[in-house]
Amino acid sequence: MNTYTPSSWTGAKKNDDMPRITEYSNEPFYLMHNPLQWELIATDDGFEWLPCFSQLNEGAGVNGVVQTRNGVDSSHARVKFMEKGFQILDREFGYITRYPTRHGGWYYSLIWDVPKIIANQTFWNHDSSGYNQFRKNLVLTGVIERPEPEVIELKIRQIDRRIDRRLKNQHIPEIKKEIDKLYELKKQMKDAFDSLFEPVDEKSTKKKGAK
Repeated sequence: MNTYTPSSWTGAKKNDDMPRITEYSNEPFYLMHNPLQWELIATDDGFEWLPCFSQLNEGAGVNGVVQTRNGVDSSHARVKFMEKGFQILDREFGYITRYPTRHGGWYYSLIWDVPKIIANQTFWNHDSSGYNQFRKNLVLTGVIERPEPEVIELKIRQIDRRIDRRLKNQHIPEIKKEIDKLYELKKQMKDAFDSLFEPVDEKSTKKKGAK
């Protein structure tokens, strides 16, 4: 059984001294964030909104990525996505890593997805806590701007529609429980959004008082 401690890959060539995993090779990628891409997650302190990402894979012939004499070039593709409102995260943020494969080439993944080889098979473990902290830090440091109120309101309206579809059957106990959970979810969504704009010291004070 082999476990790995991943290190970030920024595009520079280097010798990676590690056993080869059993995946097939794939392409490196960039993480992209659109202002509409947010999700509500549960934390030890309640709930919070964190940014979600799409991936721009650097495969020639896909999304405007081209093959040149010097290798794959995704610069034009990145510009196109930026024109559509996406923010491209530089690899210097350290979110991508790579592993040599037994089939040749490299397998690229998020640095929080760590492979483990058991009996010649590769299993993946996801460090959700580390990934969530990475996303949170991007917001706290201003790399990614906080969600606009209209974006959160859009997601709340989606919950309202789910509630409306169930109201005619609210006399059924199971449906009533679903409706109550959806109302609670709406409150969590609103509270998590409000907390994004609280002063940092105020948040700390609340956390200390809750202990």
